[in-house]
Amino acid sequence: MVSDGSTNGGPTEASADVVGQLARAVATTSWDTVPAAAQVSALDLLLDSVAVMAAGSAHPDMRALRGSVAPAAGPSTVFGESRGAGVQDAVLLNGATISVLQRQDGYSRMKGHPAIQVAAVLLGLGEERQVGAREFLNAFVGGYELAARIGLGIGGVPGHLHDIGNWVTVGAAGAATSLVSGADDRAVAAGIDGAASLGLHFDRWTTTSGATLHHLYPATACTTALNVARGAAAGLTARRGALSSFYGPFLAEDFHAEAMLDGVADGTWASYEIVNGYFKLHPSCAHLHGVNDAVSALLAEERFGEDDVRRVDVRIFDEGMAIDCAEPKNDLDARFSARATVAAAIRFGALDDEGLLDLGTLRPLMDRISVSHDPELDVHKPTGRAGTVRVELGNGRVVSRTVIHPRGTPEVPVTDEERLAKATSLLSRVYGAAGAERVREEIYALPRTKSLHALTESLRTTQTP
Repeated sequence: MVSDGSTNGGPTEASADVVGQLARAVATTSWDTVPAAAQVSALDLLLDSVAVMAAGSAHPDMRALRGSVAPAAGPSTVFGESRGAGVQDAVLLNGATISVLQRQDGYSRMKGHPAIQVAAVLLGLGEERQVGAREFLNAFVGGYELAARIGLGIGGVPGHLHDIGNWVTVGAAGAATSLVSGADDRAVAAGIDGAASLGLHFDRWTTTSGATLHHLYPATACTTALNVARGAAAGLTARRGALSSFYGPFLAEDFHAEAMLDGVADGTWASYEIVNGYFKLHPSCAHLHGVNDAVSALLAEERFGEDDVRRVDVRIFDEGMAIDCAEPKNDLDARFSARATVAAAIRFGALDDEGLLDLGTLRPLMDRISVSHDPELDVHKPTGRAGTVRVELGNGRVVSRTVIHPRGTPEVPVTDEERLAKATSLLSRVYGAAGAERVREEIYALPRTKSLHALTESLRTTQTP
C-alpha cells in the first residue's frame, strides 16, 4: 500500500515537505536539548556499535578483506589496524564488520540496525573533517532519528529483501550530509532524497546460504551514504520528494509518508526514537533469540551437558522458521540456524562466537535436534520473537522453556551489567582488558570533550588480550 499523494512518480508539495521537515530536524539536532534518557541510549548504542565493529574486525574474513583492499594511509580509523586510512576505505572496511558476528543493534519498532551503520559512516567522516565531539553527537542522534522515521514510514521491507543496508542508508546519508555541510538543511534534504533515489536493495537469502559477500551489504550502504553526503554538500541536486515518490512505492512493504513525521513537530524532534534501540545478547539472528534465551535459561536451571541429552525439540515462530538454516556450512549461516546455535550453547555451556566456528564438533548433537514452526507463537509478533526449547534427558526427564520477548529488547531491557559485559568482552578481543576500559571511558566522555581524537586514538591501540 502506498500513501504519498504522488502522481506518475512525481513529487507533490506534501511529499517534498516531509523531507524538508526531516532535514530541518536533522540539521537542528543539538545534544544540549536531547533528553537525558535519549543521551544515555545514544552513548550506550555507540559503545555497543564500536565494540561490535572492533570484534568483527578480528574475524578471518575481515582480515582477508583488509589485505585485499590494502588501504593507503589516511586520517580515518580502521578497526583492527594501528594506522589510519582514507575515509572511503575506512568506511568500507568498518562497514563490512557490522554483520560478521550478528551482534549489531536493533530497533524495536522496525527491523533494522540504525546505530551501528550511522556510527560507521560518521566515525570515519568525523576524523577526516576533524569535527568536534558535539558535532559528531548531534549528527549521530539526528541520523538515528531520521533513520527510525524512514523505517516507520516504509512499514518494513518486502520479504525477499534483507533489512541491513536498506532504509538505514537514508538516515546515515542525512546525518553525514549534515556533518559535511555544516548542518545545512537544504543539503540534508538533497542527501535524503539522493540516498532514497539510489534505492539499495539486497537479497535476503545470502545469510542462510553462508554467502559471506553478505558483509558487503552494510559496507556498500555505508559508502553510499558517504558518497551521497559529499555530493549533496557539494551542491549536487536530488529529485525532490524521491523518498516518497520512488523509494516508498517501490522498495517498501507498506509505505505511508505521514508516518515519517511521527514525533516530528515544526521541523524538530518532539520525541526520540533512539530510546527504542535494543541490544543483541546472542551472536545470532534476532529471530532466534527467543530460542537462544530459552536454552540458556534451561542450562542455568537444570545444569545438563551434551552427554545428558537424548533429543531436543525446538519450535519457533513463522519468521524465525523462514530464515532458519537447517544445514549450515560456515559460521555465517550457523548464526541463522536454530540447530547450530542450540547445539553450541549445550556443548559449550553458553552460546558464543567461537562455538560456531567448528561445525564438525556440533554435528552429532545437531542430529538430535529437530526444528519446527509453531503457529501459536506467531501471535506475539512483531515485538515478540518467540521460541520454545524442549529437552529430553537421558534419565527420562523432560524440561521445557518458552521465551516470548528475548533479553535486550524494550520488553525485557538489557541490564547495565549485561550491556557492559557484552561490550567489554568484545572490545577485549582486540584491545585487551585495559584497552577495553579506555575505549568505554572515552565514549562516555564525548559530551565533555572537544574532539574525537582521544576516542579514535584508543581505537588504534590494538593489543594482545
